[in-house]
Amino acid sequence: MSSEQPGVVWSLQGYSKADEFLRTEFPVTREQVLQLREVITPDADDPLMLLNYDVPTGVWPAVDAVLRCGPPDPELDYQIGAYASE
Repeated sequence: MSSEQPGVVWSLQGYSKADEFLRTEFPVTREQVLQLREVITPDADDPLMLLNYDVPTGVWPAVDAVLRCGPPDPELDYQIGAYASE
């Protein structure tokens, strides 16, 4: 999957700590991904964060400053990543 292909969707995803099911999803624009790279360092060969990256609670204030997504739910683990839209 390439970020230049149509249909690439980034999101902040919240997974239940109890059962690991996806509980919430917050859309992320390409421009926001570029800002988030300063907060969550992607792998060197993945500059546009096409893989999934954990969002530690310690960086949440910086993530919220970019996404305006509000406070994290303590019952969820969060990741930022991309997937192909349908």
